[in-house]
Amino acid sequence: MGAFWGTRVMEIVKKNDSPGLLWKRIKLTTTRKANAKKRLHRVWQNEAVIRACSAGEAQKASSSAAPATK
Repeated sequence: MGAFWGTRVMEIVKKNDSPGLLWKRIKLTTTRKANAKKRLHRVWQNEAVIRACSAGEAQKASSSAAPATK
């Protein structure tokens, strides 16, 4: 089962003249569903890259901070 299993309606935020946010319920078509999945995969990919970069820098910092013993 995927993250979108059984979902038929999606809520979106629309701008309006009055203060606050206007939530509108729209039907989740196959196109919208596919676009949401693509967007989610791009977010996951970006998070993985950021995690890998931060882990690499942390490893580099810890190896350079270790004192050299002779």
